[in-house]
Amino acid sequence: MSPATRKLLRYAAPSIVGMLIVSVQMMIDGMFVSRGVGPLGLAAVNISMPLINAMLSVAIMIISGGVVICGIAKGQDDEKLAGGYTTLTFIALVVTMTLISVVVLCFLRKICYMLGSNDEVYPYVRTYLGIMTGAIIFYVIPNFTEAFTRLAGKPNKVFTSGVICCVVNVVLDYIFIMRFHWGMAGAAVATCIANTSAAVVLSPNVRFGKLAGTWRDVRRIFFNGSSEMLTSVSAAVTMFFFNIVLMKNIGTLGVAAMTIVYYMNMIVNMSIYGLSQALYPLMSYALGARDCGDIRRLLKASLKMSAAIGVGTFVFVQLFKHQIVAVFADGDMMLTELAVTAATFVTTHYLMSFANIIGSSFHTAVERPLESAVIALCRSLVFALLPLFVLPQIIGNLGIWLSMPIAELLTLFVTVPLFVATMRRLKKNLCQTAKSA
Repeated sequence: MSPATRKLLRYAAPSIVGMLIVSVQMMIDGMFVSRGVGPLGLAAVNISMPLINAMLSVAIMIISGGVVICGIAKGQDDEKLAGGYTTLTFIALVVTMTLISVVVLCFLRKICYMLGSNDEVYPYVRTYLGIMTGAIIFYVIPNFTEAFTRLAGKPNKVFTSGVICCVVNVVLDYIFIMRFHWGMAGAAVATCIANTSAAVVLSPNVRFGKLAGTWRDVRRIFFNGSSEMLTSVSAAVTMFFFNIVLMKNIGTLGVAAMTIVYYMNMIVNMSIYGLSQALYPLMSYALGARDCGDIRRLLKASLKMSAAIGVGTFVFVQLFKHQIVAVFADGDMMLTELAVTAATFVTTHYLMSFANIIGSSFHTAVERPLESAVIALCRSLVFALLPLFVLPQIIGNLGIWLSMPIAELLTLFVTVPLFVATMRRLKKNLCQTAKSA
């Protein structure tokens, strides 16, 4: 194992484990919904997720932007201002999420049908989405406490809160869904309480201060985090269109089958995202040190590690897809057959997605946000929608399952040239800077 790989692994391991805990939590949540509610419950979760993720993306925008201005203040050794900006970020988050919640709840019925509900699944979506929207601040608040706990230099605390959140969610899912038979309401309430517990655990590490800042600082918060929101929103939009196409071509069972595949996707995606998060400090340090060689070595190591995750997960799913699907399908043979077919084709994108995810994160880490946004939008929106709408008309339902792998393949033709161009630009700029110094 090379020194770069060891260094990357040392940073990445806690992040990957933390992401996997989140994945396991969501998968277990899905298992309880499947067994306690059935395929309609799974479909309701999937139909609700685009809007929930869109609201989460707004929260991430505010939190990310707030961390940036707080970090700048801390870098200037102004802890008082950093504390004031933390308070400003929290207020902006609460006010914005409350306004969004009120608007969505006022038009909840229309929104449920806009998201792809039919009369059969609508009551399940209304219950789940209504509670999640009404309690959205409790759902997103762990993102705030985690970000500002990391900023305080205590990343291990985040891992602890993740474990607590997972355990609380599992216990409450069992009580609310299996024992109390609350159905979708039980799943939503369990998730919000679990997330709140994680935030409470981390709250002592968040350093608030007397409110500071102006409307200009509020605009800075929203602007600095806008690229993060763009990536999340594009993924939510794609999920929305997937649900629309699935409801039109297959029905509720198709959405339920895709939900099972999404749970599989979370394992590989969260792992690689965890790895990519470790790139930021390492790449930034190498960039500041003008060490192009270290940048190249870190990029190579991250691609190798992410490839191992992607390929390994693909092989595992192909070997055990029947057993994995059976955990969620709960004996429903039609759902099992459909989900197995979907998993067979959809999961081939693991063989390519690792390079695109790392590509987006790499460009963010070396201060090339435009290139990062281009890659993210290509894989989650631009190249995904065309095959999604066209292929089902030509080859039937198989076209739905193939649209995601095709999107990742097409994105590679964008990612690879950007890798080459960026490395050349970095090598040239860093060498020139070193000579002038």
